[in-house]
Amino acid sequence: MKSLSFKRLWSPIKFLFKILIVVGVFVGLFSYAMFQGEFVSWFLFYSVATLVALMLLYALIPLGSFVIERNVGEGALPSGSELTVDISVRRKWPFPFLYLTVEDEVGNAIREQMPSRQSRMIFYPTMKKKLTFSYTIPEVKRGEYEFLGFTLSTSDMFGIFEKRKFIALNSNVLVYPRYHNIERWAAYEKHDSETDISSKDFIEDVTSVAGAREYVPGDKMTSIDWKVTARTNKLMTKEFEEYIGQNFLIVFNNVIPDDHFRTVEAYEKGIELVTSIIMYAYTRHLDVGLWTLGSHKRQFELDTGGDHQKRMVKHLSQLKGDQQGDFAARLSESEDKVPSGVSMIIVSVELTRETLERVKVLVARRVQVYFALMDKGSEIDEWEKKRLQELRKTGVEVYQLSDGNIDKGVGKV
Repeated sequence: MKSLSFKRLWSPIKFLFKILIVVGVFVGLFSYAMFQGEFVSWFLFYSVATLVALMLLYALIPLGSFVIERNVGEGALPSGSELTVDISVRRKWPFPFLYLTVEDEVGNAIREQMPSRQSRMIFYPTMKKKLTFSYTIPEVKRGEYEFLGFTLSTSDMFGIFEKRKFIALNSNVLVYPRYHNIERWAAYEKHDSETDISSKDFIEDVTSVAGAREYVPGDKMTSIDWKVTARTNKLMTKEFEEYIGQNFLIVFNNVIPDDHFRTVEAYEKGIELVTSIIMYAYTRHLDVGLWTLGSHKRQFELDTGGDHQKRMVKHLSQLKGDQQGDFAARLSESEDKVPSGVSMIIVSVELTRETLERVKVLVARRVQVYFALMDKGSEIDEWEKKRLQELRKTGVEVYQLSDGNIDKGVGKV
């Protein structure tokens, strides 16, 4: 507050100080001409007096009213595209400026992706009422970006009197993740063939008991088979014949172990993969859900349709990697919410011991799990390699991907 009050007080003092300097120069030259009395001294006085009069007039004339428009296209584009911003400035009356600087004030996220002062333009004296310019940001990254407004500034020829005005004009651009067209998706084709068989059983008896298995922490108490439990002296859970539909739940590990370039790149490729699967499910009218788990969790239930797809893609556009979260803990909290008969696709940049244990629990509950490990561009460490092999032995289909394109970059482990 003290700093703000000082700035408000200093601004008029600074302006008055500049006026006194100009008046002092004027009085000094007048005194010099009076004492000297020659042509040169009076010529110098009148020349400077003309400039001083213009400066004072320039200081008194207000900057005027401007109407500014910003065009950022449709406001949404894919990652890696070129973003062109068109600016138009209209003056309601021709303000006599020596120069006019127009700078588009943008958020830090988009500023980091453009060269210094690229959103700034200097216009020199002109009689045009409409001034236009544009700037381009090549290969803009995934995210949501904000454009705040415009700063207009000008001054006299000596830079003594400066005029500045800020015009607020908010615009937002959503850069959604790049995605790849999937030609063949093994999870879908496998599930599709299973549907024809399971649907017949579903018509006959949707709740028939298929058997019993050992209790896994998190199972519902109402599903416990007490007769089998008494006979085997172990806590056993009933297993039912369930309809296997075309339902897919994508679980994205939003936790990254470090901020190295390769790790961040793998994280982005993981988002590309998730987006590709969502778009694939949308084009084939499949039910798909999305969980992003880290310090915070966001869950989209199984659904289909354009609005559902747009909400998930927008969320992925705004998502940021988290180095503090615990993916395994978040997954454990949400295990009871996993719909029955669903195929789960887990996408992650790392495989920890805790994550391995949580996946084992899911497999024990007869959840079909696909695990996609994004390649960080370096040799996989020995412990993670052993975890991948152990995960595959449990019946999980494990893939190591170097690209977000599942057709091009999949390597089955």
